[in-house]
Amino acid sequence: MAALALVDFDAGRLANGVGDAGVSCLMLSMMIRFPFMRAMVEAGGREAPAKAREALLREADRLRESYPWADRLGNAGWIMLLASLVLRLAGIA
Repeated sequence: MAALALVDFDAGRLANGVGDAGVSCLMLSMMIRFPFMRAMVEAGGREAPAKAREALLREADRLRESYPWADRLGNAGWIMLLASLVLRLAGIA
């Protein structure tokens, strides 16, 4: 996705490039969170026992402390996707 963003920027497609860069940022931030997300799906949501939920919350805190940049990268990705949408609505390709 990052390579596609660079190609879009080079071709003058600003909105597409910003959107692709945003998706790249989101994918990188999700790669860090994948073990937590997989455990959350396996736990089964609300029916999970309290111990499983507490373990998931501890794991989420550990991941946030270990990779503080992942949250910022994810936020930047969402902002870029929103900017891409605004650019497309404004007619800027």
